[in-house]
Amino acid sequence: MLIGSLTDSTVFDVYKVGLEALINEMGLPEEIQYKSGNARMYSKGTDLKKRIDLLHVFFLARPGVTAGELKIALEATKITCRVDAQEEGWFRITVPPFELRQIPQLAPIDKVIEAHAIETLRSQTWSLEVDKFVKSNFNINILVEEMKKLGASDLHLRAGNQPFTRLDGDLTPMNFGVVSADDMEQFVRDLGGEAEVQLLRNQKESSFQYHAAGVGYLRCSGYIKTGAMALAIRFIPEEPVPLPKLDLPPAMANVAKMHRGLFLVCGITGSGKSTTLAAIIDHMNETRKLHIITTEDPIEFVYRDKQSIVSQRMVGRDTFSFANALRGALREDPDVILVGEMRDVETIRAALSAAETGHLVMSTLHTTTAIDTVNRIISYFPPSERDLIRQEVAYTLMGVFCQRLLKRLSGGRIPCVEILLGGKPIVRDSIEEGDLDKLHGIMEQDSDMQSFDQHAVELYKQGIVSKDAAVSACKDVEAFERVMSGIKSSKGKLLK
Repeated sequence: MLIGSLTDSTVFDVYKVGLEALINEMGLPEEIQYKSGNARMYSKGTDLKKRIDLLHVFFLARPGVTAGELKIALEATKITCRVDAQEEGWFRITVPPFELRQIPQLAPIDKVIEAHAIETLRSQTWSLEVDKFVKSNFNINILVEEMKKLGASDLHLRAGNQPFTRLDGDLTPMNFGVVSADDMEQFVRDLGGEAEVQLLRNQKESSFQYHAAGVGYLRCSGYIKTGAMALAIRFIPEEPVPLPKLDLPPAMANVAKMHRGLFLVCGITGSGKSTTLAAIIDHMNETRKLHIITTEDPIEFVYRDKQSIVSQRMVGRDTFSFANALRGALREDPDVILVGEMRDVETIRAALSAAETGHLVMSTLHTTTAIDTVNRIISYFPPSERDLIRQEVAYTLMGVFCQRLLKRLSGGRIPCVEILLGGKPIVRDSIEEGDLDKLHGIMEQDSDMQSFDQHAVELYKQGIVSKDAAVSACKDVEAFERVMSGIKSSKGKLLK
């Protein structure tokens, strides 16, 4: 870390500002060094936020300055310091232990240093290095257990902060101490081993899975924040959530009975896409005799073979890419192919090809509406190919389900879902002709489909969510009021 000092900053001002910045970004240090051109500081303490047990200030003095001269000048400050001559004109001043709030009282020592240093220490750039952090008693497995008890979906670990969990969509601090950079490195080591520590150091990003036996699986995403490791951890139950417990519209459960075509579950990060897909896959696993192949990055939910057999593959470990795995899956006698995410042209092309050959292909996209999803797929391809791709999408797309999670009035969250079903001539023709604007009206008028606006109003009418929550899932307040005024719901009922 580098910090700059002002023309009126004493070395002790620099010390305080730098210490506070380090604690905020990397956690509480026990030993720390400051270095500038002709000065250094070394500090040590078990709780430097409050008390400094040891502070050495080293500086290069003007030619002819002696230790005796410095000692006399320091005695005049009435602050008991020790002076030691170092090599080649360097001197060390040892400051007596003090509390951080007493920093202003050390200004007389700074005046002595300024008067005898070879050059002013004002307006300098200082580099800060932590030699050692205060040892903590953090245990990642205890944090994960607490996360599960709270019912949190995510755990955020960053140096300089308390652990945070995401509860019902909101971030909440946990009742634990501040995490240090050393703690973070140990967390990554505990969850992923030394290989993940090295990967994160070298690549600056990493993604891996951890199994907390008896608790659940963790999808760990590592990254670097202000020079220290950080983790965003998603909690995955050991068993997929049963489909009936997700409060999904019946049309989504019907996917588990399908045999061919392309089905997409879409939404922003954290909208429950993976949970929905896992519930559908596990329902198939329980009720049908299939070979289900999944390709994920990383693997999230883990399936046990039931009526079906499930072959789970992880990108990087079991295959080089989603596209490679999709092409290979066609030779592996699949009935259902799950692709974790359609993130590039090659993967989308392979998914469409697999769906065209009579397989059921399921995947996700980070899109916000069903119409955006169709448009996104087509826009991945160059203009010269779009007419052909539009036709392929029109004939293979069997369903797009877009999700948004809304807070329940009773606590927890419930999915608000937009449903577009393919396989119907009116939907197929709209996609093939490129008239996607028609799809919104089709969704609102067809009894098997629904828009976000319709489902949000239904949830509000049933007393499940607040008006504000329902409006947040609609296009705008006017859309909410329009549906409330009497447009048919997705179940063919008038909303009154």
